[in-house]
Amino acid sequence: MVQEYGEKMRKIDIREKLKEINCPVDTLKLGDFDAIGEFTAKKTRDRNSDLYNSVGCFFRPNYERGILISSIIKEFKLTSYLEIGFGRGYSAFCAAMTFSELGIDGKVVTVDPRFDQNHINGLRSVFPGSWFSMIEFKSGFSKDVIPEIEGNFDMIYIDGDHTYQAVKTDWDLCKDRYNAFLLFDDYHFPTKDSGPGIQCAKLIDEIEDDTKELIIMDRRIFLDDRGYSDDEIDYGQVLLSKDFTPPLAKNEEHIDEWLNS
Repeated sequence: MVQEYGEKMRKIDIREKLKEINCPVDTLKLGDFDAIGEFTAKKTRDRNSDLYNSVGCFFRPNYERGILISSIIKEFKLTSYLEIGFGRGYSAFCAAMTFSELGIDGKVVTVDPRFDQNHINGLRSVFPGSWFSMIEFKSGFSKDVIPEIEGNFDMIYIDGDHTYQAVKTDWDLCKDRYNAFLLFDDYHFPTKDSGPGIQCAKLIDEIEDDTKELIIMDRRIFLDDRGYSDDEIDYGQVLLSKDFTPPLAKNEEHIDEWLNS
């Protein structure tokens, strides 16, 4: 279901968004995202929690974000991706996998002040070397690293420090540096108990952009063993977009013009 959220932002379910960009769920290889998530995103529940006892130890938190990033890269023929916040690497490797599958020498730049080198070395024994060859690991805080990176990126993902000032800093650093798409993590509704460290929504609400879309995604495709209905999910990620003609499409247009001249 698609509807208006508040007065300034469209709200859409991830499954509907994927249909809009010609990547419906039934065309995806969900196992690829599950495999990446197994080593980079799967989480363990508190042993004393009710869900640990009733449904199990492990869960898949928002693997759908990787599906969205991958689908956007694929459908819009993107060639470069920048992210603030590597975490354990799920989003970066979803992007690298997609570039590899498309046969594109894509560029993935990931910025984080606390890379776990032992974890990254472990991933080298799991994921193809061709994925790693596309990823540039930039160690440091975004405020220091981003100004040193040259050029723009087709897509930027902001998923670093979630306090208001940090998100504002990341937005100011990136708002003129994305060619096609910018994605924010963790937009929480007022109804969600997000804690003092999750203030993304405050900054996002201040952005004047008619393309803003709130995408409801966490465990809407993968199993939600919590049993939450779609209407109970009171958080999502926010996507901004620009008119964009990928370089590959431009080349195709020039070829067509030449052949028909």
